[in-house]
Amino acid sequence: MELRPSLNRGMVPSTLTIRPLLAADLEAVRRFTDREIGGNYFSASELNEIYERSGRAGVMYSLVLVDERGEIYGVRITYPPGNWQKGKGQGLTPERWPHALEETGYFQSIFLSSALSGQGWGGRLSHESLVRLRKAAAKGVVCHSWKESPNNSSFRYLQKLGFVLIAEYPSYWQNVPYNCTRCLKPPCQCTAQEMYLDLVERTA
Repeated sequence: MELRPSLNRGMVPSTLTIRPLLAADLEAVRRFTDREIGGNYFSASELNEIYERSGRAGVMYSLVLVDERGEIYGVRITYPPGNWQKGKGQGLTPERWPHALEETGYFQSIFLSSALSGQGWGGRLSHESLVRLRKAAAKGVVCHSWKESPNNSSFRYLQKLGFVLIAEYPSYWQNVPYNCTRCLKPPCQCTAQEMYLDLVERTA
């Protein structure tokens, strides 16, 4: 019988490692996100597509945070330029960006165990993905922040990384048939904040 630490009881191992997402991680990622953000956010087929979109030219841009047994404590889903066209919901305004969509990477999602709140792991995961995107000559990164996150923490964390607000989309995830932890049942009524990081400006 497999014994798992309870992510909601603060049982965190002393050693956590950031590494590239593997195909073998996908089922564990699905269980992790079901537990941490609400059931059915990702289907098995969607996670397979995420894995395919996350890699290019032998480089994996999506990352996981794991303990020594491979237990997942965090996921940073990232697409390199050219591997994506839209986010999970509806709403994108590339005409407002400083760089074209085909030159822009996408931060699809970041999820952390509730036991790691306030420990800086979100920033570390994102920083590693940004390092990889810069090596791929990405000129920018766009994402959708969750406006109703506690104390608007999603927006504030992205703002610290240098992202700026582009637009807002009420009920952005309304067509995603999952049990949002805030709305409790479909459809989700939460608002997405489109945010953009200009990598050229940040390195100039």
